[in-house]
Amino acid sequence: MATDSVREADSPDVIRHLVLLGDALQNIDLGTEEIESALMPKPRNPWKLTVLQTLRTLTRGHASEIPRDATHIVISIEGAWAIEESGLLQGGTHTISEALEKLATAADEFESILDGMIAAARETGLPALLCTLVPARFAKLPQQRAITTALAIFNDRILRRAIAARLSIVDLRVVCNEDADYASETLLSRAGVRKAANVIRAALYEVSRKPGRPRVYF
Repeated sequence: MATDSVREADSPDVIRHLVLLGDALQNIDLGTEEIESALMPKPRNPWKLTVLQTLRTLTRGHASEIPRDATHIVISIEGAWAIEESGLLQGGTHTISEALEKLATAADEFESILDGMIAAARETGLPALLCTLVPARFAKLPQQRAITTALAIFNDRILRRAIAARLSIVDLRVVCNEDADYASETLLSRAGVRKAANVIRAALYEVSRKPGRPRVYF
């Protein structure tokens, strides 16, 4: 007869091997400890995290990069930092129409990458979540307004693709809403990452036990 601990470990809601599709953790300083401990200091069950940052390896309909022993998947892309680094909002435009066209083109490319990641996640049949982009935290109002507007366009693509794929969403715009959640204008602090990780963990627990209708978690 299986013990309670064995049955619990085999339960579909227990995160044993989480795969993160995307670069959400790429530029965040989590210290020298193991990444699993940084995200979840004292887990009830041992778990492993695999981060797949190379977006082009996750092409539509191919999940070969995802480990076979994965139990859960989270799709999360670092948006604000990427937008800032790309110079998307610094390039010269002469009209509002040109600026919007530039943003729309970038959003189209982003959505294409996102589609491939969603397809890879769905191919596995594992419980999966999609995160919105983390908002920026600029002190100067013009920068903050520009980045917020740009991210709204990208987040609209995320919401549409999540609904179409019937994936639940973790809205990091609502979760990470305090100054202490940020280490810089565009990157989360360790406290912010842990706050997001706690919401994601609770959301994964629920979608594992009650699959079906998509939900929004925050």
